[in-house]
Amino acid sequence: MDKDTKSPWKMPAPEELPGTDATLERIIRFAQSVDPVTHFRDRWGEEYKTNVRALWERSIESFKAGTAMPAPPDEMLMCLAYDVALGPYLGVPNPHKLPFLRWLLDGVRKSL
Repeated sequence: MDKDTKSPWKMPAPEELPGTDATLERIIRFAQSVDPVTHFRDRWGEEYKTNVRALWERSIESFKAGTAMPAPPDEMLMCLAYDVALGPYLGVPNPHKLPFLRWLLDGVRKSL
C-alpha cells in the first residue's frame, strides 16, 4: 500500500513535455529534469525496487502489445526515468529505444 508522499515533486505542465518528434537527447534531459525517483521511493518505501521494476516491465509489455500504458502519468514518468537510467546497460539500439520513450511521453500527454 502507498505511503504518504513526503517529497515536493510535482508533475510537469503539459507544455513542458518534449514534442512528439523529440530527440533522444531532449527526452533524456527532460527525464532528468523531472526525475520522480525520490517521490516514488517515499511512496513505496522498501517495495520501491520491486514496484518500479514491475511497473517498467508492464510498460514494456504494453508498448510491445500496442496498447496504452495502464498507469497514471506520474508512473509513466517513473518508467521514463527508469528506462533512461537503465538505457546504457540494456543494449537496446537508440533507434529502437526512441519510439518507446516517445510512447511513454504520449501517454503522459494524453493523461494530463
